[in-house]
Order: sequence, then C-alpha cells, then structure tokens
Amino acid sequence: MPLSEQQVEQLEDILFSENLNEEALDYFGFHGLVCASVAGPVSFDTNTLVSLIFGDDEIQLPEGELKIIEESIDQIRESVLESINEGIDIHLPYTDESDSEHYDACLESWCIGFMEGFFHKEKAWFCKGEDITAELLLPIMALSGLFDSDEFQEIRRNEKLLSQFEEIMPEQLVDIFLFYHSD
Repeated sequence: MPLSEQQVEQLEDILFSENLNEEALDYFGFHGLVCASVAGPVSFDTNTLVSLIFGDDEIQLPEGELKIIEESIDQIRESVLESINEGIDIHLPYTDESDSEHYDACLESWCIGFMEGFFHKEKAWFCKGEDITAELLLPIMALSGLFDSDEFQEIRRNEKLLSQFEEIMPEQLVDIFLFYHSD
C-alpha cells in the first residue's frame, strides 16, 4: 500500500528540515531511490538509504524521525514488491492527479532519486551487460535531466518520446526487476 497523504507530509517535514543538508531528496526522490534499491541488482540496507536520502554519511536524526524514515522505506519496498508479485502496475507517487501542476518536477525528482541508487552501485548495475542496462535505464536517465550529452538533449526535445517514457515507467521498473532478479 502506498504511503498515505499524512505519512508523506510527516516524511517531507523531516526531509525539508532547515537543519539538514540542502541536498536531501524530496519525497519523490526518496521513493525513486527506494525503487532503485528494490528493482536494481543491489538492495541497500536502511542505513545506506538514509545516507543517500540526506546526502550525508554522518546524518544523526532524532529517534522519532528516524523511525518515520525507516517505516516509509519499508512500506515503499513492500508496496513495490507486492505490485511486482501480483503483476499489477507499481504505484508511482508522481502519477497522482491531485498534483498535476507539479507533475514534471515530481517525475524528474523521482528519476533523480532512482539514479542516485544507480550511481551508488554503478558497477553492480552493469554486471549483466552494459547495453541492456543502458536500454533499461534510458527512460529514467532521460527524464532525470542529469545528463547533458547531445544525445540526451535530443531526446529531451522529443516530447512524444518523453511521453512514451513516462507512460512505460511502471512496466520499465518491472523489467528492471526481472532482469536483475530472475535467472
């Protein structure tokens, strides 16, 4: 089950706290990072995820805040795995109609969070073949806006292709999961 609106608000209160690193991921990036941990070749432990979420290896959160972060990680993990196991679309938080005015920024943030998971263990992602990995990650890479090469600039100017990438994202996550987790 996806996080409730109240859970997301609690999580964002922590993520946007003034005393934390400005590099902390927002809720959408948080969700993308956890999805990368589930779908990709390496499942990150909670401490690693917390460090990546806040961009700080030395992060010290009050116990109550850490509990909210850990519970959110667990709930997102379980929701993604449940969707994959049941053969239903993975609920991605940026598809919520109530936030349509911020859709592009939410989608980009989700993709950036996912790519954080990729960058953290990049070698492991390429363990089964660079070409297939690049093909599987292309939609997420393109939508993240993190890459400035001419090829990515051309892709980002093609609105029809970007729309197709957006539409296939839930299936793409399943494909990524199956690529790394089936023999």
